[in-house]
Amino acid sequence: MSKRKLGLRLYALTAAIAIATMAALIFLPRFVGSPHYLEPQAALVQNMVDRWSERIHRDPASLDVSVARLKERLRGKLTVFDNQGNVLRTTAEPLRFASASEREELESEKWALSFHRIVVRSDDGTMIGVYEPNGPGFPWAFFLPLGAGVLVVVGAATIWFSRRLVRPMGQLADAAQRLGSGDLQARAQLHRDDELGDLGKAFDDMADRTSGLISSQRQLMADVSHELRTPLARIRVALELAAEDPAAAKDVLADVGTDLDEIDQLIEDILTTARLESETRINRTPTTIAELAERASSRFIARHPGRSLDRAIDGGDRSLECDPVLLRRALDNLLDNAAKYSDANVRLEVHPNGKAVSFEVVDKGIGMSPDELARAGTPFWRADGSRARKTGGVGLGLALARRIARAHGGDVTLSSALGRGTTARLEIPIEGEP
Repeated sequence: MSKRKLGLRLYALTAAIAIATMAALIFLPRFVGSPHYLEPQAALVQNMVDRWSERIHRDPASLDVSVARLKERLRGKLTVFDNQGNVLRTTAEPLRFASASEREELESEKWALSFHRIVVRSDDGTMIGVYEPNGPGFPWAFFLPLGAGVLVVVGAATIWFSRRLVRPMGQLADAAQRLGSGDLQARAQLHRDDELGDLGKAFDDMADRTSGLISSQRQLMADVSHELRTPLARIRVALELAAEDPAAAKDVLADVGTDLDEIDQLIEDILTTARLESETRINRTPTTIAELAERASSRFIARHPGRSLDRAIDGGDRSLECDPVLLRRALDNLLDNAAKYSDANVRLEVHPNGKAVSFEVVDKGIGMSPDELARAGTPFWRADGSRARKTGGVGLGLALARRIARAHGGDVTLSSALGRGTTARLEIPIEGEP
């Protein structure tokens, strides 16, 4: 119904414009009877009255012939009076004699004009002529066929335009309704080279982002459930063994602390991400580059026993205005990612560069393809998609590190190649340089 209503409104608007244009073209000629347009006719009538005033006493018969011939050709009514108001000659029913205001105007002018009325006087002042031109009749025989033809043309044009406009709008509305109803695959797919095509493309891009976000959130719930279930299950087994046989559960209870650390980090990442989304300011404290790198290195060694971390730190005494807890979290996440996807040693390089400091985490692991590299950093997304114990997590590490960097005015960039490893570069502006 809404589509038909819009089509009818388009038709009504276009038809009204067309009819108004035709009416203007038809009724405009009626304004030629206004005083401004009567001056050429007034000049002709005044010239004719001048000649008649010279002949009326000398040859009255010729004047009668002239008036009779004029009557056949005249498009209007003409009455000639003497200066006292007596009718001398007329081509039809005598017209009204010049009014007092018209005669007063004739004292200084040769004619007086009003709407569809011309009053003139002869040069000798003995004769006054009154002429009223006929108004154009309404051309019904022309107007009705023309109007019908215009309405048909307007209707055909409106149908074509409505299909070009209403159908894609309906397609877009239908896609929006399906997307709002939960169909994440709903797309407008308007392949057009105009504004509607741009609108459809923008809608499809929005739908892609929305679908990706919803899918990621669903994946988040599944991953969080899995990541919590595994350590909680081990903790439950350890506690049950401890209750039955404390000596036998000794080895299992040793891993409970590690399991609790994993749960704690998962919850901390989620909470930190939520806090950064809701807050725009961070608490900055002067912290040296060496202190940040040392604490990140110590945590890496403690969390990944048996793995070595190569370090190359320049300008360790330089100071950063930063939130040290958040920045260490970003470094920890980058180092953990490198450890998950690489069996070889991980390298941490720190280079102050101009007004910024660059923390580079380099691994020689599996690397990423260009498509994976383009999606890296998307919340809840992981390159391998598995939930193996070795590469656990919910895909928040890199996204969280990037948000922390941007909160400090910096950013995280990646360079990677399949089979050759990945380099994650965390750059932070140096505030308050010495």
